[in-house]
Amino acid sequence: MDCTECGTPVDPERWAIGKDTCPPCGSAQANHQIRSNYNLVLMPKQGFGIVTANSPDLLNGRSSGR
Repeated sequence: MDCTECGTPVDPERWAIGKDTCPPCGSAQANHQIRSNYNLVLMPKQGFGIVTANSPDLLNGRSSGR
């Protein structure tokens, strides 16, 4: 029972509950999944803002200014 990402041994109890990665690799995967749901967008006269990946602000193609 080795980690599917790095190959280190995984605790059998962890493997039994369906987790096939070691804790460091598992948390890295979770962080990537969370971050992939958001986008940075340059806002006029404000800098960058964070919006969700399926936000209507990204889909309509119009500027928020005029």
